[in-house]
Amino acid sequence: MPDRKATRWMRLRLGIVCGVLLLFAGTLAWRMWTLQVRRAEWLRDLSRQQVLKEITLEPLRGPILDRNGAPLAISIMAESIYAMPRQLEDAAAAARALARALEMDPQQSRRLVKRLSTRKYFTWVKRRVSDRLARQVRRLDIKGVGFTRESRRYYPARELAANLIGFVGDGRGLEGVELLFDDRLRGSEVVLQGLRDAHGRLVFPEGTREPDSGGTVVLTIDANIQEIVERELERGWHQAQARAATAVVMDPHSGEILAMASLPSYNPNVYWQSRPAQRRNRAVTDCYEPGSTMKVFTMAAALQGQLVRPEETIDCQGGALVLGSHTIHDAHRGLRRLTASEVLVHSSNVGMAIIGARLGREGLYQALHEFGFGRKTGVDLPGEVRCRLRPPARWSDVGLATISFGQGVSVTALQLLAALNSVANGGVWLRPQIVRAIRDSSGRTIDEGRPDPQGRVMSREVAAELTRMMVRVVQPGGTGTRAALDGFTVAGKTGTAQKVDPVAGGYSEHLRVASFMGFVPAEQPRLSILVVMDEPQSSPYGGVVAAPVFARIAAAVLNYQGVFSSRPAVARPRPDPAPGEEPVVETALIVEEAEAVAGSSAEVAAGRVPDVRGLSARAALRRLWERGYEVVLNGFGRVARQRPAPGSRLPRQAVVRLELQTRRRPSAGGQG
Repeated sequence: MPDRKATRWMRLRLGIVCGVLLLFAGTLAWRMWTLQVRRAEWLRDLSRQQVLKEITLEPLRGPILDRNGAPLAISIMAESIYAMPRQLEDAAAAARALARALEMDPQQSRRLVKRLSTRKYFTWVKRRVSDRLARQVRRLDIKGVGFTRESRRYYPARELAANLIGFVGDGRGLEGVELLFDDRLRGSEVVLQGLRDAHGRLVFPEGTREPDSGGTVVLTIDANIQEIVERELERGWHQAQARAATAVVMDPHSGEILAMASLPSYNPNVYWQSRPAQRRNRAVTDCYEPGSTMKVFTMAAALQGQLVRPEETIDCQGGALVLGSHTIHDAHRGLRRLTASEVLVHSSNVGMAIIGARLGREGLYQALHEFGFGRKTGVDLPGEVRCRLRPPARWSDVGLATISFGQGVSVTALQLLAALNSVANGGVWLRPQIVRAIRDSSGRTIDEGRPDPQGRVMSREVAAELTRMMVRVVQPGGTGTRAALDGFTVAGKTGTAQKVDPVAGGYSEHLRVASFMGFVPAEQPRLSILVVMDEPQSSPYGGVVAAPVFARIAAAVLNYQGVFSSRPAVARPRPDPAPGEEPVVETALIVEEAEAVAGSSAEVAAGRVPDVRGLSARAALRRLWERGYEVVLNGFGRVARQRPAPGSRLPRQAVVRLELQTRRRPSAGGQG
């Protein structure tokens, strides 16, 4: 009996176990069928999106500052818009609404419709948009459209130094300083292993490290000087009706570039709206024949080689020199016996060709090469070209003559001004400097710009003699009288060169490049300045269209720097046109800086706040300080607003707050 009960109990337990096993096997079989057959398509789609991916986190790009710390390029956080096409109820309608809100053109709108009509889980609609456009998209409230924040490059001064600074696209520097120092400014990226979930969202592991922000590039540029240069260059550009214009200002003793401007220009915040010709930094990318400005360096080589004496008489043959089948002419006929100094002062082509012949092909070539022509200056700017200086073996007798007075050789504006610096500083060629310092993300200086002398190209005595000659160029009787400044001695040289006709070949009868270069004060130079007008229409002469721009720039910058003589620097009214020169319309001279320094005794006595709106920061400070007020500045450029308002009664030691602002102008057009 016990054996029968034990047997039944054993069978019952075995049955229970078998039943459980059968139930488990059935459940497993049902689940396998569900996954392998019923939901196979859904699982295949899900497996394609839940894969391990490498995701790059971009750092915050570092700023570009001027020499005083004013921001020229910064990074701000901006909205980026994305979409998940599979969640869109009507992809075509959503794309059209987004295109209208984002103000896309028809071609961009068609591309967006195509992207949103796919079966992707994620796609960008538009990255780094303005707050205004982001608000317009948010108001649409489209399901499947989202927002995230990314860094965006912003240029607070708009067109100021745009051709020099360049711009950024998709987080990478594309031109100018942004391109050259892209690695320093961009910082270090972080590459993460991440997943996309079923909703297309990125899932990062815990403890994700933020990318290191980029470093800081401090330029030698002074934003206030840059603004002065751009303002006066644009004024001269319009007056001359020129195709393009370039100006560079340097410190001749350090080689630092204080300002570099090119016209036409553009706004780097919307660089895609500009043409390539507007974005060129013409000071380093454009070669041109310098014309008579080259005579300074031919004369320097002859003086250094003791092949000519300043007071030596040279027969200029009435302004015509026959070389084989060619005749070289002076712009002003009738010049006969001139001293070597007068050859430079009156800019005689014939006299300079005679001096060039004394140097010979090898001698002149070697001298020009030492002055930096035919090779890059080595400045830290992309796109710099070396320009043409043919080997002397390829020079004919006529070629030697024309090169001696600046035809048949080409230069960049920066090459020419770097060569002029060697006259201003006593004979040493300095490599131009554009970078003052580079700092890492923690603010530590890792590189610093220093004067970089490349060797002596002339003695101090020769440099001093050349300076005396160039001073006479700006004095009555010279070709550069419009460059004169009241209270200062200016050393300069005009240039007017024919351009090659690209269609007919040879030199054009109508196309010219007009220029003026100089330094001031001549005795102890603080500034060297070059102004170039390409194809001016009002007059072809450098002394007419470029020299007045030089004078206005020099006057304003010297006042800004606090370099004063017995009278504040003011550009002189132009004299009557020289024979053969066409008149040019000139507007009022810049005298506001001088008036600001002079002040008003009536305002002082009344204890009222003077009106300093529109003045430079330096002029406004002087005017307010002499009345006993404390001044707080915000921004850079010229005074846009002041608090308290002008005319308010205010006791001494009270605070006046000034809002400075760089003058904004629309992007210039014009030919390339």
